[in-house]
Amino acid sequence: MRALYLGRFNPPHKGHIFAIKYILEQTDIDEIIILIGSGEKAYSLKNPFTGGERLEMVTAIVRTNFKIGQFYISAIPDINRNTIWPANVVDLVPSFEVIFTNNPLVQQLFVVLGNKEIREIPLVKREEFSGKEIREKMVKGEDWESSIPEEILPLIEKYKGLERIQSVSKTDEVEEIEHNKV
Repeated sequence: MRALYLGRFNPPHKGHIFAIKYILEQTDIDEIIILIGSGEKAYSLKNPFTGGERLEMVTAIVRTNFKIGQFYISAIPDINRNTIWPANVVDLVPSFEVIFTNNPLVQQLFVVLGNKEIREIPLVKREEFSGKEIREKMVKGEDWESSIPEEILPLIEKYKGLERIQSVSKTDEVEEIEHNKV
């Protein structure tokens, strides 16, 4: 049976490797479609890497840790219409029977679609293996590298990812000062 595993992978981290291993440990799963969401978004704090950069990073993880022949890897743009998004996914990827996601919205949308089994993945060290937490550590200059697979670190350096995330975290907006606090 083929499974779909969705994520933004911004950046890919060790938690993603755990999730892929978990999916492959399921005795009824033979192949995985890894689908990179928000593929068109980049150069923001939430989505610092381009879809192509994330595709290259996820492919590096799969090549290093798994048998590449068991995988389909693709990126998909957001269409910003939740009611038709699951059908768009089904239209753009190879067929699959089960979707692995912990995202409540994605679960709800695929339940409405009605013909896919939904399974969750156990979360491991969520405070450490979270894209949001890793990006925050990058902004603050804290240790983020320990949460990233070794094969991804040279790619983040190649894309100047640390500099990019620190740059997009800055703002040119003027903060209003309350007069009674001055």
